[in-house]
Amino acid sequence: MTKSEAHLPALRALILDDQVDLGEGAREVATAICERHAGAVRGLVFYGSAMRQGEVADKMYDFYVIVDQYKSVYGSGLKRFGSWLLPPGVHYMQITGANGKRLRSKYSIVSEKAFHRRARGGAFESMLWARFAQPSVVLSDDADVRAELLDTLALACAHFADEIRPLLSGPVTPSSPWVRGLSESYRTELRPERPDARAAEIVARFEPRYRRLSEILFATELETPPKPGRVRAFLCQMKWILRRIVGKPMGALRVMKAAATFDAGLDYILEKVESHSGVRLQVTDEERRRPLFHAPSLAWRLYRAGAFR
Repeated sequence: MTKSEAHLPALRALILDDQVDLGEGAREVATAICERHAGAVRGLVFYGSAMRQGEVADKMYDFYVIVDQYKSVYGSGLKRFGSWLLPPGVHYMQITGANGKRLRSKYSIVSEKAFHRRARGGAFESMLWARFAQPSVVLSDDADVRAELLDTLALACAHFADEIRPLLSGPVTPSSPWVRGLSESYRTELRPERPDARAAEIVARFEPRYRRLSEILFATELETPPKPGRVRAFLCQMKWILRRIVGKPMGALRVMKAAATFDAGLDYILEKVESHSGVRLQVTDEERRRPLFHAPSLAWRLYRAGAFR
């Protein structure tokens, strides 16, 4: 039995505690996504700030949509190949809720096989296994599919802990491994906010949860301050540096790929940048019509304005 398998029952119980009822808006959006891709959806994973903060006016709902195979959504062609080569495929949905409120969603489509493999640690990039070591809610009408998705979220926590453990030295608090880990992960992505501050905010919001995670996965380190293993720490830090080198260009490629599927993508990206950095960029109708063509100049203007760190 591996260490991850030994921890699985306790981690599964913790992930089950994360499962909460969706608010009305999130339920309506989830239903609309399933209807749009009828017959292909195996399950959904609800995550992000709308999940963490609850129903907030005009908040974007973030979902990972787990499908049986890309062909069921995209048919044959470049979109299917692009999603297989560089998952996930990112889409946008806007509906009017039952109460007349505008509901918006950014959702990512990934095959069931790819999601389980990558989120359990099969991907070098931290994008999935670090994201889903955070609280999220699994939706599926199939009990077996739901159980496997819950196990994948549990194993994402275990893999994330393994990828940060060599960097720990001296006294370890229940929150410090997760703040350090999320900070390292955010530095591998194109994000406008400060990684350390964002990581600390998320961990503080769910402090009891992360304390319990540390009791499960960092029990030894909490009891006895770890001694720095210089070689292991160096190799681990090199992996995270390489993730930064690889992750940012990969993120840029995913943004370019999303231009083919994400309606209103430019306005969403600019709104997201403004909410995190305070930088507002005025764009022309031409830039909205051809965001990919104008991407280099837009990125440079955002960088000059201090939007990215």
